[in-house]
Amino acid sequence: MNNEVYKRLSALFEKLGFPIDNGTKEKGELLAYCTAINTVQGELEENFAQMLADTSSGLGLSLFCELLGIDGTLSDEEKYKLIKEGLSQKYGDYIFGTMTSEIEGLADGFSMTADDFKITINGSIKSDTDILARLGKILEKYLLPCTVIAFCGDGIDFDYWDSTPYLFEDYDNLNLSFSVLDTLE
Repeated sequence: MNNEVYKRLSALFEKLGFPIDNGTKEKGELLAYCTAINTVQGELEENFAQMLADTSSGLGLSLFCELLGIDGTLSDEEKYKLIKEGLSQKYGDYIFGTMTSEIEGLADGFSMTADDFKITINGSIKSDTDILARLGKILEKYLLPCTVIAFCGDGIDFDYWDSTPYLFEDYDNLNLSFSVLDTLE
């Protein structure tokens, strides 16, 4: 048990006039609070450790590897080395308009408009379902976090989806959000 938490809570109990003698329900309640606070504090410390590349392990380390495209079968030592190299790369070499030109290059009639953190893509995929796979790669490469993206349409009917070569697993692997799939044209 964390003595600092116990000392602080017992001081608060005493100021409120609650007895914290052994065998009292108040002492049991105090110990239960201390246990709960220690548990939460431990979880917060562990989660904070997972957010930092140098102290991550398990899931946190795997997420860093996924973020940087590092092979998850490597040893932890190799992963830490590659994560450090990946995070020390120069970022910010994006050239304004690259995503727009990539979207416009999908097919004739494709364009996009951006308004703050909302992007709308104009164009129709009905003639070429391969556009979806290429679109997924573009969004994975260029889409900023917290950005909402959608097509300008009101969705495609089930007959169209049934006519495509895609199964549900294929749609899922396209990495397209529901807001994109639900607004295709």
